[in-house]
Amino acid sequence: MQLEHTDIKKAIIRSQHCQRNWDLAQEMPQEDLDLFIHAVQNCPSKQNVAFYKTHFVTNRNIIESIHKHTAGFKRPEDGVEETNSQTLANLLIVFENEDIIERHKTDTVFRNDELYNEDRGGMSAEQKQVLSRDTTMSIGIASGYANFVARMLGYQTGYCACYDGDQVKEILNTENDISLLLGIGYADSTLDRKIHPKTGYIFPSKSKQEITINYIK
Repeated sequence: MQLEHTDIKKAIIRSQHCQRNWDLAQEMPQEDLDLFIHAVQNCPSKQNVAFYKTHFVTNRNIIESIHKHTAGFKRPEDGVEETNSQTLANLLIVFENEDIIERHKTDTVFRNDELYNEDRGGMSAEQKQVLSRDTTMSIGIASGYANFVARMLGYQTGYCACYDGDQVKEILNTENDISLLLGIGYADSTLDRKIHPKTGYIFPSKSKQEITINYIK
């Protein structure tokens, strides 16, 4: 199948929209799961450093447990907190920060000045800030790849950054900080995408603010 520009543009627009309810009767094919894994493993990162690791969760008990710790959205009308039901998707990708320094000790390839200097007395405050920036940027790129691939395949997606990180770490039995959650799956066709499936709350929709483009020819 040949993709047209209009198809790609539609996928980009759809990728903005947060899906908050899911058809859990459907099961995601393994080949699609493998493609998402390929996307987050092979997308760009500075000097090809592994700044993050991912957890691909389809276990419903674990997904439900994580969802319970995602309260953070406050209703603008009354201040009541809602959980982030985008995490209840058929697939939940959890982005965890990698222990970069520890992993670097076994890497014989020169990667960047930050890791080089860590071996020689430690990084400066500025270099630590750069490393943090690069980690955040890499996770953003990886999650963007997964999001776009999902939309091209016809899935819906929903990001979540409101969660209790310590609880998520305990559920996943891991030590490093959790940076982002991304739900991918089949929409519940019987509900508006903005409706919380457990509480019935309808989340507000916000239009995309215009991004300024400075086109230099």
